[in-house]
Amino acid sequence: MIFPNDAVLQLRGTLEDRVTNGELSEAEAYREALKSDPLDPRALRLLALLAEDEGDLTGAEQLAWRWLHADPLSHEVFRLIGRLLDRDPAQAARAAAYAALGKEKLHYDPEAAEESAGQVVLSDEPIPVADELKPHRLLHTMWIASTGELAPELIHQVLACGHDIAPLLLGILNLYGEDLLDDVDEALVLRALALLGEIGDPAFIPALAQFLPLEDETFSNVAAWAVQRISFRKPADALGEVNRLIPGAGPFDLAALAQQLCAMPPTPGRTGALVAIEQRAAEFSRMERGVVAASVVTSAYVMEGLESLLAARFLRDHGDQLPAEARAELKKIRTQLKDEGPYIAEEDDVTVYNICCPGFDPAEEDEPYVRSEPKVGRNDPCWCGSGKKYKKCHLAADESR
Repeated sequence: MIFPNDAVLQLRGTLEDRVTNGELSEAEAYREALKSDPLDPRALRLLALLAEDEGDLTGAEQLAWRWLHADPLSHEVFRLIGRLLDRDPAQAARAAAYAALGKEKLHYDPEAAEESAGQVVLSDEPIPVADELKPHRLLHTMWIASTGELAPELIHQVLACGHDIAPLLLGILNLYGEDLLDDVDEALVLRALALLGEIGDPAFIPALAQFLPLEDETFSNVAAWAVQRISFRKPADALGEVNRLIPGAGPFDLAALAQQLCAMPPTPGRTGALVAIEQRAAEFSRMERGVVAASVVTSAYVMEGLESLLAARFLRDHGDQLPAEARAELKKIRTQLKDEGPYIAEEDDVTVYNICCPGFDPAEEDEPYVRSEPKVGRNDPCWCGSGKKYKKCHLAADESR
């Protein structure tokens, strides 16, 4: 789950109210929250640190590894893992590596971090430890690069990690869905989307698909590129993932999936998936049916040509649901496709390097964004490591700067 659904958000609100009313402790509330969303980074963070405080070090370690995947940018989780591993002398090298990277993540100024990034790699570090930390260090390098350019060699190294770095890239999407990233980190989100597409596992499609209906075309276009990239590598498996999404998808998600189907290579069952989307249209309101109808008809025209029987049937059954704008758009599409047969999708010639290597426009061109301190909530442990809550430690000093 990248973007928490209404049920999860409602549960979180209810739990917060119950904590405020003294009905639940924070720990009890977060345990309930974690049941509905196993990748809730706030819940994993609090419960992992609480388990450490209470001496449940085995439980703390289990939660810490889950937290790492839910929030691979947190300095706290790396330092926690370092402390937990350090209990075993045989794990001293791993403990030092995780702790060092956690400390490195405290340097939020991109220029300062870039200058000292090499300090994360410890001297005489065992090769297995270096290999284990490599995906984390590569992601850290992309993160501190912020909106700047990335070298093709860095992207090559990330792709070489393949499935070892994929959970961390999914963690970046998770942080975006939880609204826990700064605007400047959107560059990292876009790069994560593209990299997941290039790594090419169809199992990534459910996460990528959640970005398809976003109004921000910067995200939706890169997500569409990533899904198409996977579909050309493993068309049958990719179509299977799309089919699994259809039964539970909302109208705007269905419309986005319909659009994606016509960009996939011709694969047995592709038209059947479009029919499955069409059959769900009756479940929605008039306006929502219009959204699904316009998308399905357009995709049918593209896949089967203007004589598409599916498009004709759908227009017969749902044509009265189409708003005037959709009717005008379909008329325009019919005109454009008048002398053309069915469209055979071709793989986009844009490469992952074209997407990931260039710099991105900063959020405010007149005043480049610079992180001056870690992003910490008022009730979170202070970034300085004192153990006090942020509001009782450095909050006043940070706000005065």
